This record gives sequence, structure tokens and C-alpha cells, in this order.
Amino acid sequence: MSDVVSPRANPYLSGPVWPLFLKTAAPIVLLMLVSGLYTIVDAIFLGLLVGPRALAAVTLVFPIFMAVAALSTLVSSGMASILARRLGAGDDDGAQAVLQSAMMLSLLVAVLLMAFYLTLGIRLVDWFSEGDAALAAMAKTYLAFVIFGSPLQFVISIQGDALRSEGKPGVMAGIGVLVTLANIGFNYVLIAGLGWGVAGSAIGTLAAQAVAMGVVVWLRLSGRTPLALARRTGHRLTEAWPRILALGLPPSLGLAGTSLSAGCYIIGIGIWSGDNHDVAIAAYGIASRLLTFAFLPLLGLNFACQSIVGNNFGAHLFGRSDRTLLVGLATGLCYGIAVELAFIFGARPIASLFVTDPAVIAEAVHIVRIVTAAYVLVAPLMVLAGYFQALGMASRAAAITLGRTYVFTLPLIFILPFIFGETGLWMAAPISDLGMMAIAITVLWLNRRGARLGLFYGNRETVIAVEAA
Repeated sequence: MSDVVSPRANPYLSGPVWPLFLKTAAPIVLLMLVSGLYTIVDAIFLGLLVGPRALAAVTLVFPIFMAVAALSTLVSSGMASILARRLGAGDDDGAQAVLQSAMMLSLLVAVLLMAFYLTLGIRLVDWFSEGDAALAAMAKTYLAFVIFGSPLQFVISIQGDALRSEGKPGVMAGIGVLVTLANIGFNYVLIAGLGWGVAGSAIGTLAAQAVAMGVVVWLRLSGRTPLALARRTGHRLTEAWPRILALGLPPSLGLAGTSLSAGCYIIGIGIWSGDNHDVAIAAYGIASRLLTFAFLPLLGLNFACQSIVGNNFGAHLFGRSDRTLLVGLATGLCYGIAVELAFIFGARPIASLFVTDPAVIAEAVHIVRIVTAAYVLVAPLMVLAGYFQALGMASRAAAITLGRTYVFTLPLIFILPFIFGETGLWMAAPISDLGMMAIAITVLWLNRRGARLGLFYGNRETVIAVEAA
């Protein structure tokens, strides 16, 4: 079968794959790192200027915070998979329709989220606080701003994934740097200057996101992007919703699993930490932010793989899709090694950036070193999941991304402490990483047996139906 290339110039469809992947991934990874600085900066300001209890209060609502991120990903990631393939096939009208459909769907999800918070979310905060009213009050203040600011967060997430699929990762990175600097400035004024505490942290983040939205609107209206902010198409706004949700569900469930895991960790700390509860919660808050910061670049590698593979798959350039996967796997392995070494040797000085309390620092170091013991496996598997996601093979992507949390981590959080005490909570992570590797090997073996395209697809004469989605 001959390669079919989109008539529209597409930066993903030509040139050596190695430089293309690095050129695409680098700004996305930078953007992810910059985005991760949101939580890092917030935690540092809260821990040093307000105190460990403020950090503990924000940590209590981390599970709900991650649930919000999961809902955002549900729409944005599903949209990106479809958008990349339509852009690769030269279907600009269809791509525009998908973007607008995703925007409307995200606003609907945000409304449902607000309703959930007003009915059940507040009660969850009271439960996590273990009867500490002052801690619960701070947590509720922070969370209210997060929930009611979610429409802005959702729209920014969608527009960011759209710009990535349009071949504008550098623009994304530039916006990310600007927003992070704005967040630092707002936090300094609101927390250090005005003394607004956890409310200042939340408001500062929302204000920074508003800056990002302003830049995106300007770019769209000025015609500097392939897709417009909005224009009339021949498609219904709800037409793409089922496919967006189907493709966005695996990565969304992955973040939902992170939310559930965080909630289970907090419950486990309440059970196993004894009188050390406040210290353990604050330490977990530091560890979770460091781990989130380390994880976000993996999303960058995953997204880069999705964008290049999706566009080339849409253009029927299957050999380039294969080479992109191999490059991504090698890059991910190098990143995993770097992260593991950084946390083994640098955990203590890094943790000391957040608080001055030696007990909190020691506990944070203890947690981080155990949780990252098998981190070298995580990055390549995230890239592999992105490959399957780009092809529209949601079930294969789900098996890799969801198996770790739902098959291994959640049960182990409750089982291992009975054997190893509080340390068993943190041992669940590296054991789950090993389990995820076993699942990935199984998926690849099964895929090889019935494959039809690409590196794992021997017969290139058949294009699977997912391409038309």
C-alpha cells in the first residue's frame, strides 16, 4: 500500500524521527515541568510562610484535586487522539469540529463537578481531616476555589492539547513559562504580602490560568494557529462526544486511580501513623508533589508520541509510527534512570526546600526513596500507552495505564501495612511498577499474535477501523 500524505503541510510527516521526537517532546516536557511548578511553588510558599499544617490541609484535598485533573483529561486526551489523526489526514474542518465539541463537553463536565462538590465533596474533606476542624476549614477554602475555577482549568487543558496536535509545542511551552512566572508572582503577593494563606495559593493559581487563557484567545483570534477559536462547521457540537469519552476514559481513569490511591494513602496514614499523623500527612504532601513533578514529563513523552504517531497513522505512514515508538521507549528509559538517581541521592536537600521541620523532612525522604525504587520502568511504559492511544486502541492503552493502579496499587496499600507497618504503604508503588511491566509484556505478546499494522502489525495491507474514528 502506498503512503498517503495530507496535502496540507504537516511538520510531523517528514524528516528524521529522532530529531522530530526530541523537538516535539522537549517543549512539551518543559511545559509539563513548568506546569508541575504550580504545585511545587504553592507547597513551598505554604510550607515556609504559613507552616506545615497549611501544607497538610492542602494535601488532605489532593485526592479531590487529582479527580478534577482526571475529569479534565477525560475530555482533553480523548480529543487529542482524534484531533491528531484528523489533522494528519488533512481534515481541518473535522478537526475544528472536534475542538469545539470538546470545549462544550468540558463545560458540561465542570458543571457536574460543581454539583458533586456541593453535595458530597465537602463531607469527604471532613472525613479526611480526622476531626481536626481547623485543618478541615483550610482544606475547604482551598478546594472551593479549585472546584469553581475548574471550567477555566478544563478549557486551558483542551486548548493546550489542541496546540500540541497542531504542531505548536513551542507555543505551549512559552505559555507555560509565562503562566508559571505569573503564578510565582501572584503567590508572593497573595501569600507573603497579603497573608491570605491557602486562599491566596488557590487564587494565585486561578489568576495565572486566566493569563494563559488570555494568550490562547489572542493566538486563536489573530490567526496564528491552524484552528480557530470557533467557527461554523458541518458537524453537530455533540457529534464527537461518544468517541472523545471512549478514548479519553483510559488516561482519565489513570488519573482517577491516582486520586483513589492518594485517598487510600491518606486513610492508611490515619490508621498506621499513630500520633505522628500531622507529620506524616505533611511529608506525604511533599512526596506527592515531588512525584507528580517527576511524573508530568512522562506525560510530555506520552503526548509527543501520541501527536507524531497519530498524525503519521492518519497519513498511513506506518513505518514512521513504528520508529517514533522505538525512539520514545529509549528516551523514556533514560528519563526513568535520571529520576531514580535524583531521588536516591537528592531527596533530603529537595525536601528541605519545603519545610524546616526535621521530622517532616526525614519522613518525606523515607517515602520518596521507597516509592521510586522501580521508577525506571514507568517512563517506557507510559510511552507505549501513548502509542496505543494514538492508534485509537483504547483497550490496550487502558491495560497498561490502569493495571498498575487498579490491579496492584490499591489492593497493596491495604495489604502490605499488615506485614511491614506504615512502610508497607509506600512499598505498594515499586511492587506495582513491576506488576505493570508484566502486564505490558502480556499486552505486547497478545497484540503481536493478532496484529495487522506497524511494528506490531505485520500485514500492512489492512487499515483497521479505528483510523476512521
